[in-house]
This record gives sequence, structure tokens and C-alpha cells, in this order.
Amino acid sequence: MARRHHDSLVFDTIRLEGGLLVPAVLEKVARGEHSDQAASDYHLPKGLSLADEQGRAFRIASALWKTFQPVHERKDVDAHRVTIGFATEFFRDALGYTDIATTSIPVEIANRSYPVTAVARGRVAIIVAPHDLEIDTPDERFSVVGSGRRRLSAYQLAQQFLNASEPCTWALLTNGHQLRLVRDADTLTRPSFLEFDLDLIMRDQRYADFRALWLVLHASRAGIPDTSGDACVWEIWKKEGESQGERVRDGLRTGVTSTLLILGTGFLAHRQNEALRQRLQDGTLSTEVYFQ
Repeated sequence: MARRHHDSLVFDTIRLEGGLLVPAVLEKVARGEHSDQAASDYHLPKGLSLADEQGRAFRIASALWKTFQPVHERKDVDAHRVTIGFATEFFRDALGYTDIATTSIPVEIANRSYPVTAVARGRVAIIVAPHDLEIDTPDERFSVVGSGRRRLSAYQLAQQFLNASEPCTWALLTNGHQLRLVRDADTLTRPSFLEFDLDLIMRDQRYADFRALWLVLHASRAGIPDTSGDACVWEIWKKEGESQGERVRDGLRTGVTSTLLILGTGFLAHRQNEALRQRLQDGTLSTEVYFQ
């Protein structure tokens, strides 16, 4: 299936939808040029550099992918179970989620059952779809018992679970082909997520793109285990983008106001607009209507 990628991003394996992060912040993070991106921020042992750990993670991911890829064509295996196995090892061994815990039963919240696949660091939900199912394709296995809907996609399940869960604010989704980061959202009508094309990265052995994925999604970005779900580096990056957006909007607002004043004054001053001036003076045209 053809994938749409954000045109302004430096990597074509990254897809950004909605307002999860702004491109300018994401690009700095993907290049390793943002705050909270020193070796110590990624909780690396002393003497080990980021390049060392990223190279190690890439070799591990490549080996996992080499084992996982041939299974795609087999019909004698459980596609979901195989993908869960690959994803668990990938998150644990390549991205540092060493405390990932799969859930044998759905998570119960307010009389509803959410079939999340696993929880990492006590605060990041992980939902794995089988490799033969798109993340956005509804399926019965992702339905929330008690919600009244028989089918949900892995993405819809993630959003509903995050909105209901107190400890979890962020989630990671994958079907072995794409790897998606999502956050608790006020509205479910417009998709908002960050997605990496894992297929393309691993198939073409794109180390630079994998490094960007590692820098963005490493377990250290998810915060300290068992603390508030929004106390993490992802949240810092998100809020920085929102702050940048507010500054841009303030600048636009000032520019629009200035433009309206210039135009309105110019129309009144023009020698051929005597009728306009007269209507404002006698009240037949109110200033509010003139503004509109």
C-alpha cells in the first residue's frame, strides 16, 4: 500500500499526522540535535557512546527482521502471535523497553475491557496487530468489550484506551511493517500520530533512518517507570511545538490586525470614496459592518 509522508520532513520513512509534534521539532530530534539527547539522557552506561548503542541496536533489529520477514508468506503460523513475538523482542532488545510485560487478559477500566497487547515502563501501552492487517483496519480482536462496537482498528483501540487510562498517556503500535507513536487525545475525529515505515527502513537497511527512529522512540523517551504518563520527553517535545505554534499564531494575529487597519484607513482616505465616508459619518454603515 502506498504511504503518504510529510513533505517537509528530512526522512521519507517518517509520516506525521495531526498536531502530535511539529515538523521543526521532529527534525531536530531525528538528527539528534535537540535537548535531552546526550548519551546520559538515553541512560547509556559510561564509556558507551550513542553511536555504539545505535549500531548495536541496528544489528539486533536487522537480525530480528531477517527472522521475521520469511514468516509473512507462511499460512501455517498464527500471524498475530508471530508479530507479537517480533514486536516484543524489537521493543525490548532494540529500543530498550526491558520491562515490557505482555497482558494475558484485557485491561479492565470502568466496566470496559481493553485488549492491549502489553504495557512497558508501567505507562506506555503497546498494541500489536498481525502482520497481515493494517493498523487502521477494524478487526474483532481489537474491540472494546462494553463499548457497543464489534470492530475497532489497533489505532482506535489505542486512542480509546489512552483516553480511559490514568497511568498511560502514550502508546506504541505496530503490525511489523509500520511503527506508530500516539498520544491521549481530546478528539478522535482527526488522526494524530507519528509513524515510521519499518518495512522500508529494514528492507533497504537504512541506518540513518533507523537512527532517527531510535532517537525518537527509545525507552528513555517514555519517562521513569510508574510515574505520571505525561512526565516524559515526548511530552516536552510536544509542548515545545505547541509553544512555537502559539508564537506563530500571535504573529499572524498582529499582522492581520495591522493589515486591516492599513486597508480600512486607505479605503476611507481615497478621494473616490466620499459615499463610504458619508455613510460612516451618518451611521447608515456601522463600524462593525465596515470591519466585516
